[in-house]
Amino acid sequence: MISRLIKPSPSPDVVRAPAWFARPAIAALLLFTAALLAWSNSFTAPFEFDDHGSILGNATIRQLVPPTWLHPPATAGETVSGRPVLNFSFAVNHALGGLDVRGYHAVNLLIHALAGLVLWAILRRLPVGGGPAVALAIALLWTVHPLQTAAVTYVVQRAESLAGLFSLLALYGFIRGAEGGEGRRWFVLAVACCLLGVGTKETAAAVPIIVLLYDRTFRAGSFRAAWQTRGRVHAALFATWLPLALLAFANRARGGSAGNGTIDVGSYFLTQGEAIGRYLRLTFWPAGQVFDYGTPLAAGLGAVAGQFLLLVLLAGVTLWLLVRNRPAGFAGACFFLLLAPSSSFVPVATQTIAEHRMYLALAVPLALAVAVIAPRLKASVAGFTLVAVATGAFGAATFMRNAVYASPLWLWGDTVAKRPDNPRAHYNLGLALREAGRGEEARGEFERTLTLNPRHAFANYELGNAAFATGRWGDAATFFEHAVAADPQFVAARVNLGQALDALGRTDEALAQYREALAADPGAADVRVNLGGLLVKHGRAGEGEALLREALAIDPALPEAHYHLGLARRQAGALGEAEVEFRMAVTMKSDTGAAEAWFALGNLLARQERVGEAAVAFQSALDRDPAHALARASLANCQLMTGRLDEAVANYEAVLRVRPNDAAVQRNLELARQMKRSGR
Repeated sequence: MISRLIKPSPSPDVVRAPAWFARPAIAALLLFTAALLAWSNSFTAPFEFDDHGSILGNATIRQLVPPTWLHPPATAGETVSGRPVLNFSFAVNHALGGLDVRGYHAVNLLIHALAGLVLWAILRRLPVGGGPAVALAIALLWTVHPLQTAAVTYVVQRAESLAGLFSLLALYGFIRGAEGGEGRRWFVLAVACCLLGVGTKETAAAVPIIVLLYDRTFRAGSFRAAWQTRGRVHAALFATWLPLALLAFANRARGGSAGNGTIDVGSYFLTQGEAIGRYLRLTFWPAGQVFDYGTPLAAGLGAVAGQFLLLVLLAGVTLWLLVRNRPAGFAGACFFLLLAPSSSFVPVATQTIAEHRMYLALAVPLALAVAVIAPRLKASVAGFTLVAVATGAFGAATFMRNAVYASPLWLWGDTVAKRPDNPRAHYNLGLALREAGRGEEARGEFERTLTLNPRHAFANYELGNAAFATGRWGDAATFFEHAVAADPQFVAARVNLGQALDALGRTDEALAQYREALAADPGAADVRVNLGGLLVKHGRAGEGEALLREALAIDPALPEAHYHLGLARRQAGALGEAEVEFRMAVTMKSDTGAAEAWFALGNLLARQERVGEAAVAFQSALDRDPAHALARASLANCQLMTGRLDEAVANYEAVLRVRPNDAAVQRNLELARQMKRSGR
């Protein structure tokens, strides 16, 4: 009785946790403020890497109705493939702000902050959670941790954070439902969020198992009791695996990027020893983060023996605790289950190590670490100070890590510095350098890419383009041939190979490449234009014209098609129709590419003795391409015919400076000079 009447006084250095710790509004304010401060410099970070295929080049997100977003692209392992809920979220972003990257970053941050709040709500309800103060500490550390930048700052990895939010909501809904009251409503929320989760990313497949383990550990006491009490709810959660399987089947395992047999299962599994060991190190010492690890594989068990031994030990302890139905066993099981879809036996061909996979799993080691420290620092000044310092340190590290995403040059330069043997990083750094106008440095990165991976199709393609631009047709053809050998479905490489072969005079081979490209992409209008134009060029106007008209039926706004069609009609003697096509081409093109169309139009007009109009056309060609020597010579001919002798002489002399052995221009120049001397 005395113990009920007399309460010990708190020690001087200990304070009680304030009541406001338990208020959702206060927790939300702290979590959202911390997230906003940590990510305040991320909103203008440009779209990167996989963002291009899943957002910038994704036609299915351009409208909400009709729901084209239900069928995300699945051609090359795009992040959205097989994930209609993720695709829908990008469609909403597009509807609200087009391709303004700030809107996408804002939604990503909102999703992440909400996930932090739901994590807090779950932790404060766990019987061993340590109360609202400890729950808030864990949630704050998880929310501002720099390891989360891979899933928040990198826009397309909304896949991870959104699936994480739905997974947390599913568990929270089950917890609230199991507590009683309006249980059915909460259970419906749990199943609905689990379904949305598997439609966002396959990692949500772990949710039904985690929920069952939670029920067994904290509510029912055994699996049998859990099924007897809430079996229908568990069955509904496990039933969400069916639509997940259908999505995977319909999208060919996400465009063939997951479990496609290109990576040995055993090697991939061993590599996860290094991966998970690295994730755990970054959890407590987040230095040396890498945006893209590439596809490294463990050379054998010996290469990852230490990390693998640690994992086996952790898995063994987890299993031992699970058998004894301990809360720590539940936590360990959550860690392994959340990582299992991408960090176990199912190879992900595009990345063998990726930091964003640690998104939800990060909560487990953080929670266990706080759980070890909390009993001694709970509700103390030292405890609050430690949490504040750790949160500030993690938040500052996140802010600094976000700065790397500010430009492709920084991001890929940082990646190359940390992973110098990653060919994909060198290739993307090359692209960034090329866009920055640093062509020689870009070429060096593409060459380094090929040193690391000679069959890198895109690096061969870029070097081929560089060679083509400088007139090195043989080198260009060689690079394009290597690109096509590495990827026979690389249509752009085949088209460019056709152009290089044509420049080398290997017409039949060029035609064969264009036909292969058309077979690979039957709906490609531009391939028809290239093939049709080459046929017209070599006197096969009938075949070429048919292809050009097919191209215009697919896309009427193709100036090159009109240009080549004009050449075909000119060959057929239909000069009026040819003029119409040439004028269509010059109307559609205003850049240097229009110079040839203006030149062809000028020749056509000169052929009809419409000298004044021809001169205007030749001048228009020169306005767009001052180095077009033939257009300048033709303009000089028109000026000679109309008595504009001074201008004719000046233009002939300009042509001879670049074509000193052009006999026709030399004769016409002498004629113009004689006419000037004679006063004509």
